[in-house]
Amino acid sequence: MENSNLDSKCFHCGDDCGDEPIHFEEKCFCCNGCKTVYEIINTTNLDNYYELEKSPGIKPSFSNSSKYKYLNLPEIANNFFDFREGDIRKVRLFLPEIHCSSCIWLLENLHKLNNGVIASEVNFVKKEAAVTFNISTISFEELAMLLDKIGYPPKFSGGDENKQKTTSKEVFYKLGIAFFCFSNIMLFSFPEYLNFDNSYLEFRAFFSWAILAFSIPIILYSARDYWVSAYKAVSAKTLNLDIPITLGIFVLYGRSVYDILNFNGPGYMDSFAGFVLFLLIGKLFQDKTYQALSFERDYKSYFPLAVTKIIDGKEEIMPLNKIEEGDFILIKNEEIIPADAILKSEKARIDYSFVTGESKPIVKFKGEEIFAGGKQIGDAIELKIQKKVEQSYLTQLWNQKAFDKEADSGSLKDLTDRLSQVFIFIIIIIAFVTGAVWTYIDVSNVVNIVTAVLIVACPCALALSIPFTFGNALRAAGRNQLYLKNADAIEQMGRITDIVFDKTGTITTGNTSKITFVGSDLTKEQQQSILSIVRNSSHPLSVSIYNYLKTQELSKLDLADFTEVSGSGIKGVVNNKQYYIGSPKWVGIPATNSLASEVHVKVNDTYLGYYKVENEYRKEFLEIIKELGQNYELHLLSGDNNSELENLKEFFPKQKQLLFNQQPIDKLEYIKSLKEKGSIVLMLGDGLNDAGALKQSDVGIVVSDDVYNFSPACDGILDAKNLNKLPLFLNLGKHSIKTLKISYAFSLIYNLIGLSFAVFNLLTPIVAAVLMPLSSISVVLITTVSIRLYSYQKFKS
Repeated sequence: MENSNLDSKCFHCGDDCGDEPIHFEEKCFCCNGCKTVYEIINTTNLDNYYELEKSPGIKPSFSNSSKYKYLNLPEIANNFFDFREGDIRKVRLFLPEIHCSSCIWLLENLHKLNNGVIASEVNFVKKEAAVTFNISTISFEELAMLLDKIGYPPKFSGGDENKQKTTSKEVFYKLGIAFFCFSNIMLFSFPEYLNFDNSYLEFRAFFSWAILAFSIPIILYSARDYWVSAYKAVSAKTLNLDIPITLGIFVLYGRSVYDILNFNGPGYMDSFAGFVLFLLIGKLFQDKTYQALSFERDYKSYFPLAVTKIIDGKEEIMPLNKIEEGDFILIKNEEIIPADAILKSEKARIDYSFVTGESKPIVKFKGEEIFAGGKQIGDAIELKIQKKVEQSYLTQLWNQKAFDKEADSGSLKDLTDRLSQVFIFIIIIIAFVTGAVWTYIDVSNVVNIVTAVLIVACPCALALSIPFTFGNALRAAGRNQLYLKNADAIEQMGRITDIVFDKTGTITTGNTSKITFVGSDLTKEQQQSILSIVRNSSHPLSVSIYNYLKTQELSKLDLADFTEVSGSGIKGVVNNKQYYIGSPKWVGIPATNSLASEVHVKVNDTYLGYYKVENEYRKEFLEIIKELGQNYELHLLSGDNNSELENLKEFFPKQKQLLFNQQPIDKLEYIKSLKEKGSIVLMLGDGLNDAGALKQSDVGIVVSDDVYNFSPACDGILDAKNLNKLPLFLNLGKHSIKTLKISYAFSLIYNLIGLSFAVFNLLTPIVAAVLMPLSSISVVLITTVSIRLYSYQKFKS
């Protein structure tokens, strides 16, 4: 029989198996619950769970098999669902037991444990799992029971706000207990500090035992996160920041316990208690600062998007964050629904691939509920908002893995991770070598010196540099109406070499367009029909024509069979007549070479003429283009003809980088060719005909005007009014990287100086315990002040 049979540790959860272990398949388990979970995982070919980390599981609880029955009640369950359509449900569950990479791996493979689970994705930071499941195969109660059974009981606490409070309470409890015990340890240590004769010796043993008693809650509870994390890392044969911290804690504590047991006084218990206390204070400061950044991003910074609100029958453009419950909005073809709503139009075709990954459109009828994240396909629809726009939910959908870009192996995050691993290894080696050397110099100082080395040189500040630098940069960008998907976009913006502009709707504006119709005179019915069709499209040219016709007080007509083909045009049936509106090719005529954009119109087989749309360049674009040209390679991709080539040469001096008559696939291939040459590419578009190019680029930004054209493929959304701040945003990326390097340098210099003092016995553990969190706090302050100062100076915000 293998040694695992003789091992006293549970193969699943790592707990002691006690006097009566349960043996199964030559493995030891502490209870039937752990054995059952192992059987479930093993029989579904998820054995890799145990290869990622040793004993990664949580001991399951089967205390009450009916505790989730209330989830079968629709009036309760529906409050938890982010999405429900037919038998498909999507729910975000708070799973406080998530703690390691094995947890993520197992939870994202739930579909292998039960085929009723369609997909699951874990947010490790928030300890959340977004689960999409088929309720006809697995009920909500059964899903909760499955999670409970494998050791991740969901906590239904009523929302993100409560979860944040729960997490914060535990930190405060640990900090409070550490402070209470530290105060008492210091109180009982005073006689040790102040005694000038031997009168204290008769009480010394009592005080030492009292100090030991007060140290136990600190080591078992307040410091638990550190040594548990270190144990997990060692079990997985990796290094993390908690390893040197844990070594310092146990060296101090072990030597102090040894001294107490041998009646040599309290040892270094004051240093031990102070170390843990200052660690927790530093951690609390970091958590609060990071929570402030996250809260502002999720709840105070809004997508700079506008949506069409219907007020007394009239359509008005309204910022997304101004939409309230009960408002009526208009959603056009290919637009994403921003909030849960009731359909007021007769019929809709909704693509929920943004939410569930399933792209087959679902037909909805008047009065039915439609969920946030769905995309309308076809005619424009009217909706009544049921729930205020939830920024954090839209951000979560946007950050789904399906929209991730290829990881850059040379990113600063990867570099930091590698540096931290190397640095930790070097620190441990230095600590052991220093300890060995000092055993020959003065063995009584070995514990102090080794502990001080482990504590003061811990590279915690190094690990904090990226989240706080880029977190503050994201906030600065958001305050200036550039809402970025994640921190990776900030880093990439600091490395951009080439900028690619789409033309229509990006560097031009439809708000001041001069529009005339060239061709046969249009009847009132034809104008009404065209208005009724272009109303359904969010393409900038369609919006311009719609706004032009709307001023003529034309009424809308009933529309059927609306279709929009990206890069070509739109069509629809009005009064049994088929209208085609779009490019020359779309209506079946030869290409033209006009100096303005042309939108051609055909009814059945009769060509009527075209709308001549003379767009003006955005003044914001004219303000920055020359400045950008001095620092970046500029490119223009347009679906229009080359009639404006001479005008654009002024802004884009290299003619070969001006491309016209570009289809969506052509734009994507052009971006790909630039990247193959080693360029770091920023693409700015309208998110309609260039979604593929936006995703292919290193950073894709949608320039948002007064239309709601949110594209999940992009990395950021920029309010068009702030396009003139593009050079500042790019410089913000560069400044962030510069700040990051400064914080790296500060962290390394700080650690090296502290390390030199510790090695030569010029630093006590308690001073090292103060200096270590101070270095972390210093990095947080350096990055925060640097980014905020830049933001104030450049953006005045």
